[in-house]
Amino acid sequence: MPFELRPMAKEDVPEAATLRVASYESNAFTAIILPTGMSQAHMDRMVKSRQKAIDDPDNYALKIVDTDNNDKMAGCAVWEYTKAMSDEDWARARKEALNAYPDANMDILGEFLVKDQDLRRKVMGHTRWWELVALATLPIYQRRGVGSMLMEWGTDKLEEMKVPGFIVATDQGYGLYLKHGFKEVERWDTDLSRWLPGKGMYKNVFLTRMPSGYAASSS
Repeated sequence: MPFELRPMAKEDVPEAATLRVASYESNAFTAIILPTGMSQAHMDRMVKSRQKAIDDPDNYALKIVDTDNNDKMAGCAVWEYTKAMSDEDWARARKEALNAYPDANMDILGEFLVKDQDLRRKVMGHTRWWELVALATLPIYQRRGVGSMLMEWGTDKLEEMKVPGFIVATDQGYGLYLKHGFKEVERWDTDLSRWLPGKGMYKNVFLTRMPSGYAASSS
């Protein structure tokens, strides 16, 4: 197999951001909230934020490269050992989320962000989690095992650290996450035909996975 998993460096982040945008080009929800596409200013903010996060020892940014194609980035992921959140932290995170997307259609996105933050708080509470923050595969490399390589690294780390895993999934990644042992604990669905006639239901699913022996050691 020509794929290798490597740590992501700061100079890789612009390519990873472009890859992530390309991986969501067919996503109907993205078309609704960003009808004219993602602006360069938004891309620049994303790159700057992710480059800063690479210096955080609790963030693990990874890339999969195609060694048969000049080490072209085929996929990338970010796993994070989250901070324990107080009630004040959750309130701040909710406010920050609602101000993080100035280019988006906030009349629509705001509804999603509020639901997302409220369910995160319900599931995650005040515990530290091993969270898959982002996972993306370039369309030409999808269904070739790239996503599974990134997931296997993360689940191996989950078992090593003995902390619970957390993911928010859409339709695109849902099956992959179930395959790697995550189980659905919460979800919310919305009918996209409210904004794009002919489109169906869009789901956000909250999944968790406990490391082996976690329940016994926590009792």
